[in-house]
Amino acid sequence: MSQTEATSREIYESVVDYVAHNTGGVQPPLIHEAPVVSSVSLIYPEEHSSRVRSAIAAATSRGDLFRYVDESGDHKRTYLGTDDADALEDRIREYHDRSERTTRNGALCLKIANQRVGDLRGEDDE
Repeated sequence: MSQTEATSREIYESVVDYVAHNTGGVQPPLIHEAPVVSSVSLIYPEEHSSRVRSAIAAATSRGDLFRYVDESGDHKRTYLGTDDADALEDRIREYHDRSERTTRNGALCLKIANQRVGDLRGEDDE
């Protein structure tokens, strides 16, 4: 292993941290998957982006992140968010408190995030 090769753990932690730092506040509570892959790939230029995608898959299977695929529009869009109800509620609240207006994407992210919080808390819509 060369000195520039990243461990799977480093990439994993970078993915989870990137999602945490780029959601909430003036940003929606979820983030598109593509910028996560490209940004984390820039941190580790010697690594193939498939390792970042593998880290995302691991984070979703371990419950650190959740993935939501929206196929309702012309293009399929994949969102990532933290998979902890309390942390996700914090990001929702921060977005409401800090954003002056909600974009269409922001509104969709809020809807998905609120549904996920309900799922994590075992709330039933019916």
